[in-house]
Amino acid sequence: MNDADVEHDAGFGPEGAFAGMSSSTATAKSDDPRTMAESGSVFGGSASANAPAAKEATRGSIREDGGSASASASGGSGMASAFVGGTSDPNAEAPQRRRGWIFSVSYYQQFFDVDTEEVTKRVSSVFTSPHKGTFLDDVAGNPDLYVPIWGSATLVFFTALGSAWGKFNMRKSEGWSFDAKSVSLSAALIYGYVFLFSLIVHMTLTCYARVDNLRVTDVWCLYGYSILAFIPVCILATVPVELFRWLFTGACAALSTLFLMSNVRKRVLSSSKGTTFAVSFVSFIGAAHFAFALILKLFFFQYYFGH
Repeated sequence: MNDADVEHDAGFGPEGAFAGMSSSTATAKSDDPRTMAESGSVFGGSASANAPAAKEATRGSIREDGGSASASASGGSGMASAFVGGTSDPNAEAPQRRRGWIFSVSYYQQFFDVDTEEVTKRVSSVFTSPHKGTFLDDVAGNPDLYVPIWGSATLVFFTALGSAWGKFNMRKSEGWSFDAKSVSLSAALIYGYVFLFSLIVHMTLTCYARVDNLRVTDVWCLYGYSILAFIPVCILATVPVELFRWLFTGACAALSTLFLMSNVRKRVLSSSKGTTFAVSFVSFIGAAHFAFALILKLFFFQYYFGH
């Protein structure tokens, strides 16, 4: 088999990708490199770039198998990768995803790139392993704002609804009443704590304590998941037993505070301010979180007989 036959089988013959061009290819002199260059230039340069590689692959297949079927497959795969705009290199890196401008919607899509399994795993770590302090390390590559936004909205809804239901259980004679101000008040309290107070925490850790590798989205994600422990409070705090409400609120607040303090402690200990600052700051974080739980209890779930 001569070179013309090899080239004929490598994607340019009747069985190849360009079946209608077999006559012009068969008359080409394979020994003349100028003829090959002219023939390849008809296809915009893509065929001429892949023809030598296809020709070498075809020759190797013929020497090993003694047939021309593998030569046609080799030439066809090389040509297909060139004309569809792909690459035949399996080790080629995928293009980086463009995140867009900071004021565009596409920029914030990266903070919602989580699935149900991942969110469930992060939520379970709040209730099952709050003492480990590995939450910030686990979400360092992909912190999400899905739970901080929608989790806070869920807590706002349950706080307002649970407060109204608890008052109805305590004062059934007065009938059902719902104060719309409780929604705006709970929204200001919860969103302000999750996003504004945590922003102050982040600025203190990065600007004053000089903690490295800590983004504001990491802190927002941490606080957003920590308040999920208060959602059961909104349900069980409607029980008309004051002691039970205090005990259950304190237990959920302790769980949430332990989760928050263990993660902040691990980061603040790596700062250059020393152990004294670390202990003081972590204690401040815990006290502020307990104050948030106390305000939530007194403003929405504190009921009195006869009032």
